[in-house]
Amino acid sequence: MHCRRAYFLLLAGELLWISLLVLTPYLASKRFTLASNFFYYFFSHFCHQKPERSFFLWGEQMPVCARDVSVYVAAFFSSVVYPKVKRMCNTGLPSKWYLVVFLFPMAVDGTTQLLGFRESTNFLRFVTGFWAGLIAPFYFIPLMMSSSSVDVEDSHSSNGEGIHEVA
Repeated sequence: MHCRRAYFLLLAGELLWISLLVLTPYLASKRFTLASNFFYYFFSHFCHQKPERSFFLWGEQMPVCARDVSVYVAAFFSSVVYPKVKRMCNTGLPSKWYLVVFLFPMAVDGTTQLLGFRESTNFLRFVTGFWAGLIAPFYFIPLMMSSSSVDVEDSHSSNGEGIHEVA
């Protein structure tokens, strides 16, 4: 699969995922119980779904918490911008320090709440999750492109020169 096709499949998947997050409370609000219960159950495998940590649409709880919503939305936005910042077929990973910097606020927020120092707010969960979601595509897109199922279009020769393996 070529990089461009893999990239657009990723965007389509991310957009579908976010659409399902919005569709689920809409279905619940319209009393499509079987469908909404299916999606709530599906998303329960990815999130704790605590009401006090979730946003509500149409008077119904979203199927994932505020932090997860923001991670998914930010990852989508960052994925859209990715080709403007890096080559689409790039397989090199950024420094691990970027990951540390972008995940640190979320780690502090979660840890201080877990240890009982304070109670976080949905706004803070959203902001720290959004910040973490912004960096995620800069790691998972190169990993996706380096997988064996993606042909790297910009390789220099048929023997694989120009393709960088990820350690």
